[in-house]
Amino acid sequence: MSRLSTGRLAALTGFMAGLAALLLFFSGPALRASFAPAVPDEYLPELVLVPAGEIAVARPDGTGEPRRVAFEHPFLIGRFEVTFEQWDRCYRDGGCTHRPSDRGWGRANRPVIDVSWDDVAQYLDWLSDATGRRYRLPSEDEWEYAARAGAGERAGPQPLFTDPRLAWAAAYVLEARKTKKTMPVDSGEANAFGVFGTEGNVWEWTDSCWQRTYETGDGRISRRNCGTRILQGEHRSYMPTFVRDIGSGGCSIKPMPGNFGFRVVRDL
Repeated sequence: MSRLSTGRLAALTGFMAGLAALLLFFSGPALRASFAPAVPDEYLPELVLVPAGEIAVARPDGTGEPRRVAFEHPFLIGRFEVTFEQWDRCYRDGGCTHRPSDRGWGRANRPVIDVSWDDVAQYLDWLSDATGRRYRLPSEDEWEYAARAGAGERAGPQPLFTDPRLAWAAAYVLEARKTKKTMPVDSGEANAFGVFGTEGNVWEWTDSCWQRTYETGDGRISRRNCGTRILQGEHRSYMPTFVRDIGSGGCSIKPMPGNFGFRVVRDL
């Protein structure tokens, strides 16, 4: 009888352990956070509030009327790009498997570089689990809206070509330039929303898939490729795999170029 009771107890213990594991897996960041290492405040991205509003965004092919993008709800976005110091905490905690190179430019509060889109996904999962709040990449339009800070156009250098159909050619003009060293994320001045670094410290990954629109005899056809993601920022160095567009570019999610970083978004 005692053997039977022991066997039943072992089976019940195994069942409860399996149930707890399933609950933890499907529960999302809120519950998993209680099992994740605590992250001190100094390693958390500083966020600023982006109010509701709308912007007009030029179409990728430079033709037609700009599309209106409305943001019905405010959201939080990183005041700065994610830094090496913040990334290295993820690496030490085991949430990030890749320790990116700083190219000898320094780590600390410089923007993390040498990270692929997949690497960034690991960081976001770790941060979400550790805090119980969902962090993600901004969409292409969210990034643009935060960078413009309510203005009609983004501040920054004038384009090299006035014809928007030739915007891609800027990459070839810039090919001879050496990649500039990154600067600390708090360099320069913030825009009206309090966001730093949108004028070109690094190119920043977004969550938006690359999309091209083609003219055919049957009208316009749009094709999306989520193996390629949109980047936002100011072009600093030519990449052979880099696909130039008017206000942003696309790059395969796998390479880890030295001028690619990111900032986070958190929904309210």
